[in-house]
Amino acid sequence: MSSGKKRSLLGQSTPFVISEAYKTARTNLMFSLATSERKIVVITSSNPSEGKSTTCSNLALTLASMGAPTLIIDADLRKPTIHSLFGIPNKKGLSSILGGFDKIDDAIEYNVEENLDVITSGPIPPNPADLLASDLMDSLLKALSKHYDYILIDTPPINVVSDSQLMNNIISGILFVVWEGTTTHTDINSALRSVEMASGKVLGFVKANCNAKGAKNYKKNYKYSYGRKPRK
Repeated sequence: MSSGKKRSLLGQSTPFVISEAYKTARTNLMFSLATSERKIVVITSSNPSEGKSTTCSNLALTLASMGAPTLIIDADLRKPTIHSLFGIPNKKGLSSILGGFDKIDDAIEYNVEENLDVITSGPIPPNPADLLASDLMDSLLKALSKHYDYILIDTPPINVVSDSQLMNNIISGILFVVWEGTTTHTDINSALRSVEMASGKVLGFVKANCNAKGAKNYKKNYKYSYGRKPRK
């Protein structure tokens, strides 16, 4: 991986409690997708700066760590972030594939991490909504799903633009990221109404920026004991 990888992504120095939280989210996501023919998930949030791109990337890393071929697609064609998180080029990507400028194989960043590939956003196009709603996007996802166990798609915040709703006919569902202390119930209800109006499916929520009480007491060698009364 490029040395440009940011510390917000999971790695050897990540605190144990954070790694375990993402593993729990991974397990829950896998159960949610158990009956889906194609395991294609849109990751979004209500508003900007709520951690959706970081969450998308870290969930993908945890899936790939199991040996499952995983792909991240940066479909935030307005304010892309994924390439910056991983420190990879963004000259080719989703927009150049859908625009007919590049072939799929030429635009994929292979082995960004073991079992993890990335399609960045590519150059910002003048018509992002049209590209995401096109038959070409539908065909692209169907073709890619034959090669990957999981595809995670980072999209713009749903209360800002409706881009995440343009793929409901092909994706398995939507995963919402909420930012503790910032995202409001009004924000969430507004986003859920948008999904309902577009006949979308919500798989669940991931709460970011949590201040887990007592988390500092957990160590990497922490073990659960069975048959004992839990400590309060």
